[in-house]
This record gives sequence, structure tokens and C-alpha cells, in this order.
Amino acid sequence: MAAEHRAPARGLRRARGPRRARTLAAAAVVGMLALTGCGAGDEPAPEQPSAPADALHGDVGGAAPAPEEGAEGLGLGDRQDERMAAAAAERAVGFGFVRQRAAAPEEIDAAREDSRARRSDADRTTVQPAACKAPLTALDFSPISLDEGDTTRVDVGADTFTGTGTVEVARLTGSGRQEVERHLQTVNALLADCREMTMTVQDGDASVDYRLAVSEAPLSEGTPAQSALVWERSLASADGPQLTAQVLTAVTADAVVMVSFVGQPEAGRKEFTLIAEEMLAAALAAG
Repeated sequence: MAAEHRAPARGLRRARGPRRARTLAAAAVVGMLALTGCGAGDEPAPEQPSAPADALHGDVGGAAPAPEEGAEGLGLGDRQDERMAAAAAERAVGFGFVRQRAAAPEEIDAAREDSRARRSDADRTTVQPAACKAPLTALDFSPISLDEGDTTRVDVGADTFTGTGTVEVARLTGSGRQEVERHLQTVNALLADCREMTMTVQDGDASVDYRLAVSEAPLSEGTPAQSALVWERSLASADGPQLTAQVLTAVTADAVVMVSFVGQPEAGRKEFTLIAEEMLAAALAAG
């Protein structure tokens, strides 16, 4: 998809009163939707990070993107991953995502540690069908979780979206390429065999039951994405989704880019697919 300007989606065009967007790392998306039950009964609120994000990432992404920052205020350098992330963030501004914040190196390190901790704590989660638990656990992946030297993450927020967008970029070496390839295979496996799941999360003496739904994002013809997934997580006792995420991934010869939106159900709609595709295209053009 070309990266020329596209009019912002209708729901993102007009800024209303000030609203602080939740800042969630893309690394938290899968862990939050699939591998934890923290804050299970809470509707995601725009005024603060959600309980699952807090539990998974501590201070990672804890500060909301400042309204005055924008892409030009991110303070990123001229490394390949920084250029690509900055280009994606700049493209997001055209869709109303003007609140932006780059993650500090110590936040990225903390996200990596939290990802490892989630995987080691997977025993408290039961998934049905049982064969879906392994790919569900393996899906807890994002570029900044790679043990690569050069990684960048930028969180973006808009006044008209109750949720957060994120772009992550990592330069790839041998081991990183293998992890990315496994991630793409995991997405395909879930879409093929695990589109609907139930999950029980044990927390001490209490347990919480969820429904999980996985579907393909409605990609455009000529999309830059090699992988695209829409997640919906809901309490088993609720009618509608509690949390929705859309995650698109693109891979080049020496980099991986992931764009995600997480929040209310609109995060899974076509308009957000288009925005994510535009952000991916801008990142790839800057690489």
C-alpha cells in the first residue's frame, strides 16, 4: 500500500475534549489478551493503563504520550530501527494519533523480562481446546522481546480512540529471524485451528473464565503486512468483547515491524487495518 496521505477515518478525525490514552506496549497485547486474568472484570479505561498492562509490564508504557509531543518530539536518532519507527509515528499523526512517546531503553529491557516471566507462569492457565495452549503461549511475541541490539518502540494515542496504538521495530540477525519466522507460523496455526478458545486463569484460590476469538485482519490488496491478526477477549459471563487488539507485522531482509492497536472493539475494524498498513508502509519506506 502506498504511504501517501489518506483522510483520517471518520471516528478519528475530530478531537473532542482532552482524553488521556492508555499506553500499552505491543508486547503486552498477546499476554494481556491471552495469558493473564489480572483486572478481568474491569472495562479498559482511557484515563489510566489497564490492570492487565500494569501487572504484566510494571512501569513499561506507564506514562501516556504527551499531547504536545507528536512525531517530531520523539527524540529518536538515525539508526535504522529509529528511522522506521519515527516514520510510522509520523504517518499516524495524519490519522489523529498526535500523542506520542518513545519507550526508554530500560522500559524495553523490562518488557523483555516480563515476557520471559509470563511464559514461565503459563502453568496457571488452562486452554480449551488443549492443543491451542502451545501456540497461544508462543504468540506472546513482539519485536522488542527479541534479544537484538537495536529495537525501538513508540506508543501513539488519539483523543477519539479509547486505547493505544504501538509501533515496534527491531533489526534482525540470525536468531531474531528464526524467532520472527516462528511467530508467523504461530499466527497461521491459530488462524487455522484455534479461532475460538476458552481459557481459565487461576489466581490463588480464585479463577476467571474467558472466551478468546481470533480472526484475520481485513487486509487491503497489496498490503505490506505478512501477518495480521485480530483478537477479542471477553469474560465467559459477558456478551461482548472486553478487550480487542489488531496486530500487523511486516518483515524485511534486516528488520521486523509490528503495528498494533488495542482497546475497545473498534480497534479490530477495517479503518484501523488501513491505518496500521499505512504505518507499516511508512516504516518500510524509511528502512
